[in-house]
Amino acid sequence: MSSEKCDVIVMGCGGFGSAAMYHLAKRGLKVLGIDRFHPPHDQGSSHGETRVIRKAYFEHPDYVPLLHRAWDLWEELAEKSDHKLIERRDLLMSGPPGSEVTEGARQSARLHNLPLEDLTHEEAFKRFPMFNMPPDHTVTVESTAGFLRVERCVGAHLDLAQANGALMRCGETVKKISGSAGQLSVQTDQATYSAGAGILTCGAWTGQLLQDYAKLIHVRRKTLFWYPIQNSVWADPVRAPMFFLDLPEGQFYGLPSIDGRTIKTGEHTGGETVKDPSTLERSILAGDEAPVSRFVEKRLVDIESTFCRSTVCMYSMSPDGHFLFDQLTDLPLVVAAGFSGHGFKFASVLGEAAAELLQKGRTSLDIEFLSINRFAR
Repeated sequence: MSSEKCDVIVMGCGGFGSAAMYHLAKRGLKVLGIDRFHPPHDQGSSHGETRVIRKAYFEHPDYVPLLHRAWDLWEELAEKSDHKLIERRDLLMSGPPGSEVTEGARQSARLHNLPLEDLTHEEAFKRFPMFNMPPDHTVTVESTAGFLRVERCVGAHLDLAQANGALMRCGETVKKISGSAGQLSVQTDQATYSAGAGILTCGAWTGQLLQDYAKLIHVRRKTLFWYPIQNSVWADPVRAPMFFLDLPEGQFYGLPSIDGRTIKTGEHTGGETVKDPSTLERSILAGDEAPVSRFVEKRLVDIESTFCRSTVCMYSMSPDGHFLFDQLTDLPLVVAAGFSGHGFKFASVLGEAAAELLQKGRTSLDIEFLSINRFAR
């Protein structure tokens, strides 16, 4: 076993870990990133070409200030990396009266003075004829939304982190984390590393390393599908919005693909429980496609209902669907986990918050509502 000493060890270098590495390294800290795979990769949750970023956040208004900062940081990353990482696009949200999606978005918009346009069913059909929404649905459109090119974002964070001196150890699996105030020891299947502190951002594998989190996180297997478009309107960035539809059979979302020939869509709700993320079934099973293809056939116009591409990922679900973000008291460790299928857009800002916590012992960002202490209360 070898031993290496650094300032901070980041365990898991996907969406959140790559961002944390970048923010630490640009502050002049000696950073070591460890990942069992070779990021950007398709083995966790940070893959699949694109991720939605939106500000009228239906999950809770407290996320909105974080989203303002996240958007700024993604644009800053795009400029520094010289890559196109973020693109503005309208988001159409639809649901029955009282829907958590539309009502939650409206509440966030009211509290944070965000532009949100409500449409009648007839207005929505006229502007967006590519949707066949139930007649009782209320529709609202957010203009402060867009999408992130997810693998490019991870790659850009990692490239800039390493340009600022960060080191990577890929193909190593963390087995044990131990330590005391100001001293952390990380044992992998190949070496032992020492640091003053660490950040754990290993998604679905978090519960295997921290017992307290095993009780708080359950992992769901999720599938994503790409369907061919039959009408060029779906490739039009002005007329074709991203969408999130709250239906009796589930919540479905989608984005026009960046290839201009397909749309990407999936079901946000549901998903089978995964006992061990290392043995996740990554092939598409007989029952995976059916609910999504029924949605496409019934609710989307001019889209073929047979998919042409697919992938499998994981949601690491917290008990209430909100994130788990804490600086531990018994270990010099920041833990970011339980992102519950809506976290990637926050990677830039929570990576910054983790770096601030380790460097200064505090962050100017309001993240208290994400602490696991809420379950003790």
